[in-house]
This record gives sequence, C-alpha cells and structure tokens, in this order.
Amino acid sequence: MDYTWVRTTFDQVVCTAPGWIGSIIVTPDSDDDTAYISLYDGESTGDPKILRVRCKAGVTTTIRFQPPLKTQRGLYVDFEDHAEEVLIQHSWDPE
Repeated sequence: MDYTWVRTTFDQVVCTAPGWIGSIIVTPDSDDDTAYISLYDGESTGDPKILRVRCKAGVTTTIRFQPPLKTQRGLYVDFEDHAEEVLIQHSWDPE
C-alpha cells in the first residue's frame, strides 16, 4: 500500500474515495491552549465521526494506526479549536 502525506491548516476534504489512514500529526497553535481536531469518514462534519484528537497545549501529537484505519466514504478533517496544522498519512483504494 502506497501512502502520501497531506498537510492542511484548515477544514478540508482530504479524499473523496475509500482509503486508509496510517498516521496523523497534530500541531497546536500555541503553548497556552489545548488543540482539538476531528476526522470524519466522508466529505463533511455531517458524515460519521471517526476520531476526535485532543493535543496538550504546546505539544505536537502523533498518532500511528496499527493496523491502518479504514475509511469507507472518504476523509474530512475538521479544525475545532487551537490547531495550527494537521499532517495525515493517507492511502486511497484504487478504483
């Protein structure tokens, strides 16, 4: 399975097809506030939530999925509070 890295600094559709998440890295925007992001299986916050990530203030958080996390509808990242950037290791299923 070949992975690519997608970096985003805002709410974004990462992929519109089923795929796999290998890992994510979340960086907070300050040393003072806890950061939150959510990942959704689809193209919006109206789709099923996969995961909510909370990052301690000032600490970049890495999450590795072993085995990789499967998505059925695509992948959407939602910046909730105080996140500066998210780096997602992602692979999509060939059609």
